Amino acid sequence: MRKHLLSLALAASAVATSVLGGAGCQHQSAGSPEPTITALPPQSFKRDWGADLQLKNDTVARVILREDSVFVYTKKNDAYVMNRQTGTLRFTTHVSDTIVPLHDPVVLKERIVFPTDSTLEIYRRDGRFERSYTTSSSLRTNPAGSATGSVVVFGVDAPGAGRVVAVETSPGQYKPVGERWQLMSNTGVQVSSGPTIMNGVVYSAFDDGQVMAVNADSRSSIWETSTGQTFRTFGAINADLRVDDFGVYVPSTDSKLYCLDKTQGKQKWVHFAGAPLRASPEVTGTMVYLPVTGKGVVAIDKVNGSLDRAAKWAVRDAVKLVAEDDKYAYFQRTDNAVVAVDKTNGEQRFTSKRTDFVQFATNTKDSMIFAATKDGQVLAITPVLKAGDVGELALEIAMPVDVVAMR
Repeated sequence: MRKHLLSLALAASAVATSVLGGAGCQHQSAGSPEPTITALPPQSFKRDWGADLQLKNDTVARVILREDSVFVYTKKNDAYVMNRQTGTLRFTTHVSDTIVPLHDPVVLKERIVFPTDSTLEIYRRDGRFERSYTTSSSLRTNPAGSATGSVVVFGVDAPGAGRVVAVETSPGQYKPVGERWQLMSNTGVQVSSGPTIMNGVVYSAFDDGQVMAVNADSRSSIWETSTGQTFRTFGAINADLRVDDFGVYVPSTDSKLYCLDKTQGKQKWVHFAGAPLRASPEVTGTMVYLPVTGKGVVAIDKVNGSLDRAAKWAVRDAVKLVAEDDKYAYFQRTDNAVVAVDKTNGEQRFTSKRTDFVQFATNTKDSMIFAATKDGQVLAITPVLKAGDVGELALEIAMPVDVVAMR
């Protein structure tokens, strides 16, 4: 597979702050006046940094947040890896010549893995290409890994039945890149749900509704429930699983979102959505945000409530969660505006003026919003909640990145 690896950096002048609104971005010309720093009104947005990827005959396909990096995928399967705090472009690479879109990247302790339809493209954290590993079967799901580990897990289309596969990515004489184990459902069905991993345990689900928890190293079962070593829903599980310190979150086509105990596989609570669930929930410190057909995005208190957990509220015109703080949840709306929703009652409090962003990352850790236009303008955006915040007022300029080296 042909590789093009560029090591790039943004000039310091590329980091800027600005109010979110008004016209599209432009290149700043020589001799332009210094930006005016002014007080920003509450319930608005400012730009922390912005960059122009200068895409030529290509468009932004996805924006993904992983650990300390923002990943921008293009339609032609180029990947841009940017520093989350500053917008510095760490590296970019042409990952694959296939027309099949890339799966989500995986950030490991020492590596970044870009999964294609049939390979794992393995890079060092600094952007150096290391090797391409051809998988035993075509990838069917998004992969998962741990930022402290070296194993990648994913679902594949294997002959006869789908499997979840674990691959060890560390090179060397004693730990070569290669398949560690495979996991099948006992009914021989396919796997459509992306697995997840936490604290050395892999959680995976299958099209027969079975959910399993196994040791990432040995594949030995973790759960011992009343019905065996698996939890069972009443419908196929198509959406990716989620896990955090509180539980494992399983969206099923039986119209229920299950929250399971990580160590025992027992049900902690269940939400009746009223429609088959085919999108993954996003989980924050206290909330679960679940896309539901016909309802938009519903908000569920993950910690407090009855075993039959009702939604607190729903935003019908919301597409996905993009960020959250103590007071508001921020969503991409159907018109591509950003809307701030009061977490106590679901009321929409304020929105952005711009609607030309086509791709947003999901940030479940804080209020920073990462968005991109179709032509490669990438912005980090912060909500302004109180008077006294300052920034560039009404300046919408994204600076072009500069290639400083090529190899």
